[in-house]
Amino acid sequence: MSNDICGYLLPPLNAEELRNLNGYAELQKIGIAQIKKEELYNFPNELIPTSDCYAFLISDRPHYPNASYLIDYLDYAPEADIGFPLEGKARLNILLDVLSDIFSITNAQKMLVALTECSQIETIKKIKLCELYDVIHKDFELYQGPPDTLYEITG
Repeated sequence: MSNDICGYLLPPLNAEELRNLNGYAELQKIGIAQIKKEELYNFPNELIPTSDCYAFLISDRPHYPNASYLIDYLDYAPEADIGFPLEGKARLNILLDVLSDIFSITNAQKMLVALTECSQIETIKKIKLCELYDVIHKDFELYQGPPDTLYEITG
């Protein structure tokens, strides 16, 4: 099983916003990489951007394709050496902090992000940025793992 985090930002980033985001990404221990919008696998056709956008993939570490630990929501034994906090909620908070930062750094009006196991989107939710932590934590509690949900986040 692979846990996946991908999405995109609107409107398209200007040169300064892109520089700011790239600088932020370089400082993170997790991976934040730009991808082609064609790599937004299993996004519903009506939610695939038709215009230019910044599409992204977030992973456990730079140059790695999956977010196995970030969103598995498992609590690991004290002796586990996973490079992240051992508690699933704490790792999820790292991701939510990054998503919130990306939204702010880029002055995004909208962010669509899928949190899935095996790239399967089962649900679409529209939420406000101020609801990000509450809604996503509740979904992870309910499913005890990636909720296979595409979140459409607006400011």
